[in-house]
Amino acid sequence: MASTSRAARIQNGSLSQPTQIIRDVDDKVRAILNYILDHTAQKIPIKDKDLVPAAGDRNELKKRLPLVTELLAKRFGILLTPLDAASKTFICIAEEPVASIHELTPAQRPQFTLLYIILMYIFLRGNRIEDSKLYAMLEMLNIQADEEHGYFGASVRKQIEETFVKQQYLKRERSQLSAYDDFKTFFLWGPRAKAEFTYEQIVQFGSKLLKQDPKIFQHHLTMAQEGASAEQ
Repeated sequence: MASTSRAARIQNGSLSQPTQIIRDVDDKVRAILNYILDHTAQKIPIKDKDLVPAAGDRNELKKRLPLVTELLAKRFGILLTPLDAASKTFICIAEEPVASIHELTPAQRPQFTLLYIILMYIFLRGNRIEDSKLYAMLEMLNIQADEEHGYFGASVRKQIEETFVKQQYLKRERSQLSAYDDFKTFFLWGPRAKAEFTYEQIVQFGSKLLKQDPKIFQHHLTMAQEGASAEQ
């Protein structure tokens, strides 16, 4: 009875054959690569459904994705990294992320500096900070969230809540202590930030910005490292 049922499932196609991985570069591989490379600079996550038209269908995409991932790493130094266990969404990470602000263009430096300040503050506050407290800290630095800034440009709030969140540098969470409390919004390091920056880099940045010995951040560094280990 079991074998008959299994045979029926095979006949109906519910038991599929193992996917045959494509190892040769063809037009579909090139099309997938071109799509990813065209969208890398925006740092916006790429969903597998975005790549399906280039591949033809999901099965053809699945066959070619291993080769595409390998080519991106070897030829372009780009790591195609899944955001979740199901691998439905990917982010492109530079194999050698920016190590210094001096590697950036003048136009890129303000956004990078703002991001570093925010990541540093989240780090110092236990890697999770309420949005109102983040904006209060920025105000202390004369950075008004909804006003144009001479260095950081227009609408710092939009950069934080739209750009950095979409790029996965920041993760936004909403929570409430009880049913009687209002929801509060918190910011955490996003997966791209964890991939491109180290806590040690943030410590070095913080010590220079605050003109303090890096040793004073050792407690924060230990807590952050322990938290990262617990997530793995």
